[in-house]
Amino acid sequence: QVLNSSDVTSALDRTYLSPLMGEKNTYTYTTPEIKKTSVEELSKDWGNLGFQIRPLNGYMKYTYKNEKWGQGEFVPAPYMLLHINSGALHYGVSCFEGLKAFSCKDGRIRLLNPGWNAERMQRGARRLQMPEVPTEMFVEGVKEVVRRNAEFVPPYGHRASMYIRPLLFASGPMLGLAPLAEEFTFLVTATPAGGYFKQAAGAEEGIEALVMEDHDRAAPRGTGSVKAAGNYSADLEPLHMAKAKGYGTTLYLDPKERRFVEEFSVANFVGITKDGTFVTPQADGSVLASTTNRMLQQLAKDEGIVVEQRPIDFEAEIGNFAEIGMVGTAAVLARIKTITRGDRVYKFVAFDTLGKLRSKLTSVQCGEGPDTHGWMIDVCPATRSKL
Repeated sequence: QVLNSSDVTSALDRTYLSPLMGEKNTYTYTTPEIKKTSVEELSKDWGNLGFQIRPLNGYMKYTYKNEKWGQGEFVPAPYMLLHINSGALHYGVSCFEGLKAFSCKDGRIRLLNPGWNAERMQRGARRLQMPEVPTEMFVEGVKEVVRRNAEFVPPYGHRASMYIRPLLFASGPMLGLAPLAEEFTFLVTATPAGGYFKQAAGAEEGIEALVMEDHDRAAPRGTGSVKAAGNYSADLEPLHMAKAKGYGTTLYLDPKERRFVEEFSVANFVGITKDGTFVTPQADGSVLASTTNRMLQQLAKDEGIVVEQRPIDFEAEIGNFAEIGMVGTAAVLARIKTITRGDRVYKFVAFDTLGKLRSKLTSVQCGEGPDTHGWMIDVCPATRSKL
């Protein structure tokens, strides 16, 4: 059916736009119908939440205008009005973070190290020419989202948490890379989440990885070392190609020489060598510094394990690893059981040392183990009732 301009306007008015009385050509926008997640629905299976978006009570929103950040507001609907020429939509001027809140053994909800995430977002903002989100504002925004959605933080004992996604982007219009947008937005959203990767019969399956020969995750001097949203689009085609072949994730080598290990799809590479050394690639250039990896390295040092951050020559060294894992906020630390490159398959059976380090970290997260390094930040009491 072909619609003329008046038909299109009428259709828009009926579905998305309703004219305001007063100023000519001014409209209000309505959002689609939203069905909020219920605690009763989640409580049937707190231990099997998976990793997905669920509409909660709302999110925090801050706007940068006139060269300053405004006061934050709590917004119930998971939608926002955005200019069609926004810098984020056209030029990828956007970076995000990921962190978690936990219901702890003592009945309190705590955040894991939000200050480190604030610092990393500030590095991303500088790289993408956006205003930095002050650490105090970042942490308070995250805390407020947790407080306002406290009933959705999974209860202690279910191996689940609240996944929090702070997002900074150019919401103002841009046409070309200069001048920059004059408006930026900082959002904090949250969703209850379980494991990023599935387990079978209570046991860890392990993940099969495929080395990408014809794709790169990031350029040698590009934005790979910051959590730019556009970095993840480079992995979409190769990841889905790998999954179609039966693999669980991708592994990238350096884009310059295709020799040194960089990262898995959405996570850092870590390994325990046969002599017991904890090895991970240096987080610079095109490798993102994982906050979870940083904590695991500290826990390894606490155990007297030698920690090395250095280039890893795939062909020369992959056979020297006894254990390999992929590390990130969502995945925490997932076991890699095989890595395939061409017609060669490298198998990794053990996960003892990495498994113990993961257990030590998760015990800190849920308040079962001592928080020796002061990583946990108190937020509010754990509750199943709406605040």
